[in-house]
Amino acid sequence: MEAEPSKDFSVAFGKEARAFEYQDPEGHITFTFDIGSKFELGHKNSICLEHHGPHTVRTPRYHLDFERTKRYLQSCGYDVEIWGS
Repeated sequence: MEAEPSKDFSVAFGKEARAFEYQDPEGHITFTFDIGSKFELGHKNSICLEHHGPHTVRTPRYHLDFERTKRYLQSCGYDVEIWGS
């Protein structure tokens, strides 16, 4: 895994539906999500964090930002699944 150059970042629910806003000193990115596969089984904290489509231009830091967002959500008690690649 790539070393983290900064711990100074934030993740928050976005202004648009089904979005998380990731922000750090180097930039901003919006990730989308949906309910996870375990939601219907009563796991209300089950979410599916979605990768941008393969044709979307990604910054060199995209994967680091995505991983930070996933780990942050897990630290908040979410059961995080990943969709896309």
